[in-house]
Amino acid sequence: MRIAFLLALVPSLALAQPLPLRPPVLRACVSSPFGWRHTLGPHVPDGFHNGIDLPAPAGAIVHAAAAGTITVIKRQGLGGVTVHIAHPGGITTLYAHLGNLVPAIAKGKRAVAMGEPLGHVARTGVTYGTHVFFAVFVNGQAVDPLTMMTVPRC
Repeated sequence: MRIAFLLALVPSLALAQPLPLRPPVLRACVSSPFGWRHTLGPHVPDGFHNGIDLPAPAGAIVHAAAAGTITVIKRQGLGGVTVHIAHPGGITTLYAHLGNLVPAIAKGKRAVAMGEPLGHVARTGVTYGTHVFFAVFVNGQAVDPLTMMTVPRC
C-alpha cells in the first residue's frame, strides 16, 4: 500500500523493484522520521529530513540493510563518517554518524551481504545522541525507508 502510494506520487520510482531491507542496527526504533521537521537545535534547522534516525548505543554494530556494493566512504559534513551502498534496481542506502569501520571495509572490501557489519555507531558529524542516520534513494530520489522495512517509533 505505501509503495503503491509512493509510486503514484513519483512515477520515476516505478522503475525500481521494491527491495526488502533489514534495519541496520539491532532493536531499532525511529526517533526522527522521514519528512519535514521543525528546528531541533542550532545545527538542525527547519528542513526536509531525507532519512530516519535509529538510536543505538555507542559502539553498536551497523549492518548492511541489503546486499550490494559500497560506492562511497567519506566524512560528510553534518553526517560525519558516511557509507553509501548501491543495490540492484537503482537503489542506494546511506549510513551516517559511523565511527570505526570494520577492518575488511576499511581495507577496501566493497561487496557486502545483507546483515554484514559495516562499522560502529558513534557521534561523528552533528548529533544530539548516538544514532545511525539511515536513508534510501531510488534513482537518486530520497524515499522513506519505512516503505521497505518495518521499524517502530521509539
